Amino acid sequence: MGTLQLFPTPYTPAPPLDIPFVQQQQSLARYSSTRTKRARGRSQATDGENKAAIAWDAGQELCVEEIEVAPPRAHEVRIEIYYTGVCHTDAYTLSGKDPEGAFPIILGHEGAGIVESVGEGVTKLVPNTCSSQSAPPRVSLIPVLRSTPECKECKFCKSGKTNLCGKIRATQGKGVMPDGTSRFKAQGKDILHFMGTSTFSQYTVVADISVVAITPKAPMDRTCLLGCGITTGYGAAVVTAKVEKGSNCAIFGAGCVGLSVIQGCVKNGAAKIIAVDVNDGKQAWAEKFGATTFVNPTKLGKRSIQEELIEMTDGGCDYTFDCTGNVGVMRAALEACHKGWGESIIIGVAAAGQEISTRRMTPPSFQLVTGRVWRGCAFGGIKGRSQLPALVDDYMNGNLKVDEFITHRETLPKINEAFNAMKQGDCIRCVVDMRKL
Repeated sequence: MGTLQLFPTPYTPAPPLDIPFVQQQQSLARYSSTRTKRARGRSQATDGENKAAIAWDAGQELCVEEIEVAPPRAHEVRIEIYYTGVCHTDAYTLSGKDPEGAFPIILGHEGAGIVESVGEGVTKLVPNTCSSQSAPPRVSLIPVLRSTPECKECKFCKSGKTNLCGKIRATQGKGVMPDGTSRFKAQGKDILHFMGTSTFSQYTVVADISVVAITPKAPMDRTCLLGCGITTGYGAAVVTAKVEKGSNCAIFGAGCVGLSVIQGCVKNGAAKIIAVDVNDGKQAWAEKFGATTFVNPTKLGKRSIQEELIEMTDGGCDYTFDCTGNVGVMRAALEACHKGWGESIIIGVAAAGQEISTRRMTPPSFQLVTGRVWRGCAFGGIKGRSQLPALVDDYMNGNLKVDEFITHRETLPKINEAFNAMKQGDCIRCVVDMRKL
């Protein structure tokens, strides 16, 4: 493996991934000969050729238009986005329900691309991951989802107890870079950043601690999905819950995150993996990823899902996972846990102002006092810069499902159609090609 090479000035992007190998080599040769020439001129990110899908206000469709992307400042990286996933978190913020939502903003947080330029102080991302000294490193962006970059210096990073990072949380939640300003501008107005990534732009600027270099052999139209949903669900089972062999598990919501929880439970050897969803169409998906049982709670008559799961598991589940963001489901997931040791992991994000609650059941059972645990997790408990490359390797070695999640594909001009597809029951993940206009 060669040492990772970063280019401090803008350059011509590497050739696309989907062209024949010989043609790639010819393109790389042209790329190497023109890189120096291109570095003397203006970057494509600022010469009017860059487009982004802007959310001007809550509840409105995204507008694809030209934007300016300023050069990266100290400890920042400017990235050309090749592919991005569309996640329910994007739709959640666009709906106006996100308490931290602000507009105008460029959404998107499941992205992969190449480093276009770096700011002062950026000397490396993850060393020894790029074998070519003449090609730009491929990177995956780590969303700052309730603080999940990795600086390795703050109190959180040093604790060894969490994947949260506090270094840039204060500004990230406000939609700006660590110095308090934005790198995006459109129609003469500053545009906010989203979760430290904003992958719905052909070029984006991020903090260097929110970027991880990955093997150049990994296809970016797949690895972009490791920026959120797949990693979040898989990590919730493997890292946060640490599901044991022989455990009984219930997963509420069989979308991208829920299916990822299922494959995490499979990986750790769970005995009974119960998928819970109101859409019968999700049964085949759940079984494909390893669920042993499927339950539609709307078809239980007067019987509650809690009662059904308790009976199915001889007293309750060892682990339950909420992947819905619905506070009623969160409650049900806790109450379906086994007394004394059952743990319920909250992954979904509730709407602003909503509260979770629980109560005594019949027969009487105090939920938390009698040993049940309510636990939350962000990004599955995975540390982005130090642990995400291993997940990419697992995928490349056939040990982690990623391709199977992709049910739809779109281009940047049709990104609103990707949102419409996501609302349909047959869409697990839609990948958007950011280079095709």
